Amino acid sequence: MTLHRAALAFSLFTAITLPSYALAADEPPVVTLLLKSIEQQTKVKPTYNNVETGSDGSITISGLAANVPVEGADTGGTKISLDSLKLQNVADKGEGLWQIGEAHYANLKLDFSGLEGVAFSANVPEMTQQDWFLKDPGSNPTPMQVYRRAMNIAKKTSSSQITVMAAGQTFTSDGFTMTWDGDPNTGSGKSSFKLANVVVPESAITAVDATGQLKALGYTSLAFDLGADYTTKLDNDKLDFDFDAYYAGRDIGTLKVGATASDIRTSLIAEMQKKDPNNQPDYAKLMPDIQKVQVGRLVFRFEDASLTSKLLPLAAKMQGMDVQTLIANSGAMVQLGLAELKNPDFTQKTVAAVTAFLKDPKSITVTAKPAAPVAVKQLMEIDQTNPGAVIDMLGLSVTAND
Repeated sequence: MTLHRAALAFSLFTAITLPSYALAADEPPVVTLLLKSIEQQTKVKPTYNNVETGSDGSITISGLAANVPVEGADTGGTKISLDSLKLQNVADKGEGLWQIGEAHYANLKLDFSGLEGVAFSANVPEMTQQDWFLKDPGSNPTPMQVYRRAMNIAKKTSSSQITVMAAGQTFTSDGFTMTWDGDPNTGSGKSSFKLANVVVPESAITAVDATGQLKALGYTSLAFDLGADYTTKLDNDKLDFDFDAYYAGRDIGTLKVGATASDIRTSLIAEMQKKDPNNQPDYAKLMPDIQKVQVGRLVFRFEDASLTSKLLPLAAKMQGMDVQTLIANSGAMVQLGLAELKNPDFTQKTVAAVTAFLKDPKSITVTAKPAAPVAVKQLMEIDQTNPGAVIDMLGLSVTAND
């Protein structure tokens, strides 16, 4: 399963904001728009059993389904199905914008089968969306308008428990929530996402941890949350975004990753949107636009919640030394590894940060904060004989326990 297909399957699974062409002459316009979005992303026309309009104006789509084949393979694929999707308080806001006051999903399922016997299934019994906005890009849309049509823009989305079956194991999550606030026409705005209490059972841990090292560390099962906060800005020419994502493992720690990027051009988005077998992205055309992308911030941070203090004694024992000797040796190894960067100040501060973290594990943070946004082209033109220059250009730093 390619990264593109995996991401596509997940987006279809978490919110069918996708879809294709009218299957009936009396199909409501909002349903047609919904279906066109799915076809735009999957290149597969979805089907449904019927559409009913209630006396209160609500619209119910029954038996919605799409079968997405594995790219480049003759067999396998992803089947997405939904028993019903009920749209309430549907309003035409003008200029191609539709607002759905409430959307109720019943029994959303995903079944994937791939190469070499890889398979899994997932189920969400219930999901709701409030103030969901769909945008029709019109008959001659720009790449940014096409991009907007595929976006899942709703003030609030929430699900019931999620169950995933894979390799004979059952994984669960308490569900996910998403919020958004911004401009429904462009899609610009602030969003947050959380997938709560994902549980990996003891049987699954045992299956992949034949040596029992996780059990030795006290992890007979795993539970974690995933989440992100992000801001997106779209206009006619470019896309800017700023995000902070996290993985929080219970009794393990929290891993945080953040970044800011700007000047992602419309032409780059248009080229990346090419998915037909005979119309693939041209990387010679992509490169000039990729080089124009500006990087303003990068953050990688780990906040310890007992993992490091559990790992250090085990690592020291494996190397036949005590923990203090291991810490001292780790600092020396970091210094040796960074020597080739030819940036003594950065090396000294990094060694100090790593040593401080290992002695008293609370947090360690790697941050790139340039004085002004740096274009990808500038990074590509760095003198290879002076690799330390990129550290100064990006304002790279490593800190501990802050």
